[in-house]
Amino acid sequence: MSARENREYNLLLLLLKQRDYITSKELANDLGISKKTVYRLVKKINGGYQNGNLIFSEKGRGYKLDYEKYISMNAKQIDNSSSYYSPEKRRNRVMEELLLSSPKTKNVYDLFKDYYVGDSVIFNDEQIIADQLAEYQLKLVRKNRTLAIQGEEGNIRQAVADLIQAFNTVDIDELASVKASSLNTYDALFVLNQIKKMEKDLKITLAYPYNINIFSHLYILITRSRNVGLMKITEKDTLTREEKQQLLKSSNLYEVASATIASVEQYLNDDLPEIEIFYLYQYLASSRMQGVVGDTNKFSQQVVQITDTYIVKMSKKLGIQITDDLIFSDLANHIKPMINRLKHKIRIKNGLLEEIKVSYEEIFEKVCEVSKMVSEQYHLPFINEDENGFITLYFARVLETYQLPIKTLIVCTTGVGTSELLKAKIEKKFPELDIIDVVATKNLEQFLEVYPETELVLTTIKLTHSLAVKSLLVSAMLTSDDQRRIQHKIEEINHEK
Repeated sequence: MSARENREYNLLLLLLKQRDYITSKELANDLGISKKTVYRLVKKINGGYQNGNLIFSEKGRGYKLDYEKYISMNAKQIDNSSSYYSPEKRRNRVMEELLLSSPKTKNVYDLFKDYYVGDSVIFNDEQIIADQLAEYQLKLVRKNRTLAIQGEEGNIRQAVADLIQAFNTVDIDELASVKASSLNTYDALFVLNQIKKMEKDLKITLAYPYNINIFSHLYILITRSRNVGLMKITEKDTLTREEKQQLLKSSNLYEVASATIASVEQYLNDDLPEIEIFYLYQYLASSRMQGVVGDTNKFSQQVVQITDTYIVKMSKKLGIQITDDLIFSDLANHIKPMINRLKHKIRIKNGLLEEIKVSYEEIFEKVCEVSKMVSEQYHLPFINEDENGFITLYFARVLETYQLPIKTLIVCTTGVGTSELLKAKIEKKFPELDIIDVVATKNLEQFLEVYPETELVLTTIKLTHSLAVKSLLVSAMLTSDDQRRIQHKIEEINHEK
């Protein structure tokens, strides 16, 4: 992603985090840019959307993201009809083509002919692509006027999985849609049917992100086999004794993996290396399954110790006492397949990672610190950000349930009459608000002294001066708009706790 594209993306993420308007000055400070640049970025982002502005602006208040529009537009961000390719998109398409045909060579002219770029741009692209591939221990090889990618098959597939934008979805059914993805529709439908068959045979459900992970694995397997013929390039056909012993740990998973690979062979009308059964088995074993495959409540000593370590360390870092009954079982059911993923270099892609990092920044940072310590203490491979993002959600949920009711004062002109009706409505609609009293405007300051624990003031009349606590002007009738604004205020207060 270019620096300019990155600034637009960071601006959207920052607005996504806000519950209300934020000024251009605050945005500029947070992003490290000028107020004029903020204005230009907002104008450019809004110009890219046809159905009205994505970012609202209001004089004196600043900017606010149209959340519903952002969500709907973000779900349709993959646009295959566009004839314009940014430098990043151009390089990704070239890299994807080279990866899917690796180790075969491709003519440089054929790779770049659709982008109308000169030799200097092509040379620059090659340098950037080579640097990106190096992160996967892959090498870009240029010979005369051809390019090829060389490296281990596992690294090639991981790079492809990270590159293909369609795999970022959280809805697996979208992957079969021509409009929603750039994938081969027939291959996508075949893989979806295989996943449904696996779920039926195992009597389980593969939830996100594990279903997307297995989908991408099988889809890339089919594409790679069709492009290069895996039997021709594989360095490893037969299974080792240790790998065969691992397959026997779960006969159910082994039978399903074998049947699925046999179906893929029939679909391709080609043989696949036996090792592909082992790979798929590990993907299944590394997935959290909803249903019954053996006794998932029995955890190894290692899983128990690692789960307890996360709970103890995060309790200390978050300053709360997290009891086992709040989180242990769910977290252990995540840790168990995570250990297998780490050992077999299986990476699950977290499509919500950036949003998690913004919405739960503090929790995410603390989880990363604990994960680093866990890796060292239990001699595990490095725990990446995708895994840390998922672990963050478990502790974010604990914090949400840990939140105490918000101490709230209701203020009106007289303190009686309609305010009592408002109190009754609020208590019914928002049980997370603890209404400590209903007071008249003239007595507000006095009551704030009596109730220093007050966190929120709901008032039916505009206050003449600002308060030390958060306040919100609402109608005595508590309209639907009032309810929406109160909910946002509750989320804002809880987020700051």
